[in-house]
Amino acid sequence: MPSSDFERLERLAHQVLRSLPDRAAPPALESRVLLALGRRAALPWWRRSYAHWPVGLRCAFILLLAAAAAAILAFGRSRVPAQAVGDLALRFPWIAFLQSIGASLLDTVGLVFDAIPKGWLYGSVAILVVCYGVLFGLGAALYRAFYRPRRIIQVLSP
Repeated sequence: MPSSDFERLERLAHQVLRSLPDRAAPPALESRVLLALGRRAALPWWRRSYAHWPVGLRCAFILLLAAAAAAILAFGRSRVPAQAVGDLALRFPWIAFLQSIGASLLDTVGLVFDAIPKGWLYGSVAILVVCYGVLFGLGAALYRAFYRPRRIIQVLSP
C-alpha cells in the first residue's frame, strides 16, 4: 500500500475522531479521582517516593548508602581481626557465631570453585549468556508475531 494512502487514511481517521464530542467523566469517578489525589498530596514526605524527599535528606541518604557500600567493600577486602571479633563475642556471642559460619561458607565456596576447571566455568557462563539471548530473541519474535498492531488492510477509496 503506498504511503500516500496511509497518510490519507490517517488524516481521515484524525478528522473523524476530532469531530466526536468530548465525553465527561462520570461524577462518581471524578470525585474518587480527586479524593485519591488529595490523599496522595497530603501524605508526609517519608510516605512518598524518593523524588519527593527534601533535598538535604536525599543527599544524606546517598551519603549513607555510599558509606555502607564502602564499609562492605572494606570488610570484604580484609578479615575482621580476631581481637575485634573476640571483643564483640563477649558482648554479642551471636556475632562470632555468624562470623564463623560466614567464614566457613566462604572457604567452602572457594574450595568448590577452585576444584572446577576454569574452562568449564567460562563455558557455563557462555552457555547461560547464549540461552538468555535466545530466550530474549524468542520472546521478541513471539511478541511481534502475536501482539503487534494489526494494519488496516482495506484503504478507503477517494
